[in-house]
Amino acid sequence: MKNALQIDDKYLPSISKFFSSGVLDSLIVQNNSAYLDEVCQNSGLLKNFDANGTVGDFFDYAYGVLLKTYKNEYIYKNVLTHKILLGKHSLNTSQMLMELRVGNSIADVVLLNGSSTVYEIKSDYDSMNRIETQMSAYRDAFDFINVITTIKQADRVKKIVHDDVGILILSDRNTISTYREAKSNIQNIKLSVLFDSLRKTEYTQIIKKYYGEIPQVPNTKINSVCKEMFCQIPQTEAHLLWVDILKTRKKSIALQSYISDAPHSMAANLINTGYRSSSIVKISNLFSEKLEKIVRFDITKNNEICTTLI
Repeated sequence: MKNALQIDDKYLPSISKFFSSGVLDSLIVQNNSAYLDEVCQNSGLLKNFDANGTVGDFFDYAYGVLLKTYKNEYIYKNVLTHKILLGKHSLNTSQMLMELRVGNSIADVVLLNGSSTVYEIKSDYDSMNRIETQMSAYRDAFDFINVITTIKQADRVKKIVHDDVGILILSDRNTISTYREAKSNIQNIKLSVLFDSLRKTEYTQIIKKYYGEIPQVPNTKINSVCKEMFCQIPQTEAHLLWVDILKTRKKSIALQSYISDAPHSMAANLINTGYRSSSIVKISNLFSEKLEKIVRFDITKNNEICTTLI
């Protein structure tokens, strides 16, 4: 089966992986990606792409293919990044984390500003098998809980999740609408769960900020002692301290100034990775390069386009 852009549908999941940090890191370090090249060769993706286009243009083009034919998890993350983080908030005051472990679940997208909001993605390609377990885990950690899904799955989600869980719809036109507003869950948050999501450098900073000093105990006991101290902080204040410290995770001043100039398709990737100054310069240069410097375009006798790494 072929889609309208004459790309074999079986390659769409592979194309979606172009937006993983591994592909971009490979391009930054090696100026090529064996994975990207192989998928381009086999899928026919480059048949409709101008050989004079830049690497940034290419990522936007591949993203456009996915928007029309394969709205996978990355599409949701990138739309949330543009519509929520960059559209309603600001990188100066807010932070978005992806794949944050909370309890036994991993939150798809977490927005941190004056509070905490989690977005669980349920695209048409995602199973609903774990949604109850996920919602239970999020109930222990986040003030506002949302499931973002498609209109055809909204009623199903509504029947499964608690009535204080918000339901958002990603439309065919890639807009986000509210099917049901999320209600505050602050009273159900468990401080022990918040603490377990933190790194040592993060929870020691919180303890020093609140108590004035870090307990002088052996390294083998620092975690348990700090956890006990954290759990004695009033719940609302502990939650805000947790939000504030997580907002510094992956924070990059260089990225904040660059993100508006980056390819539209790469916002979620860049925010998730939190690249520092030295990498941002390399990324900026990479996106401005002609794609033919990364991938060679060869026209064969039967006018088929193939690509080979230089």
